Amino acid sequence: MNKKTIFLAGILLFSLNAFALDLGLVAGSISHPSSFFYGISAGSGTVIPMLKFEFEGYRIKETGWNSLSAAIKFRPKFGIFAPYAVLGAGGEFEKLNFKFSEYNFYTFIGGGVHLFFTSMISLRADLRFLNLPATNRTRISGGLFIHL
Repeated sequence: MNKKTIFLAGILLFSLNAFALDLGLVAGSISHPSSFFYGISAGSGTVIPMLKFEFEGYRIKETGWNSLSAAIKFRPKFGIFAPYAVLGAGGEFEKLNFKFSEYNFYTFIGGGVHLFFTSMISLRADLRFLNLPATNRTRISGGLFIHL
């Protein structure tokens, strides 16, 4: 097969799952030091059922730092409950630039649950363990999501 065929097959498979979009507002607390954060979360379905991509961006209020992360989420759905496990990586920074020595990169693992009120609206409770080079942090958050 040539590159065009593989590329077109990938676009077709992605477009079949484009309906599985999640958009949400998140807020919560991060330990060490204890800080409040707020931000947005966006997700997309994948070709594999119950597997999703997640992208988050948030601002840590006390320090003024920002964070961007990407993750893989395994999320089955049982009626109105959708528990999930998440594994990902991200970076904290004061100002978005290309001086990567100023970034604090981290990995994380966690889980949570979505409670669906309708097929399109859910509340999320989330617990994540962040592993930074200098310290480990615990992040507890909640969010309101729209599922398209």
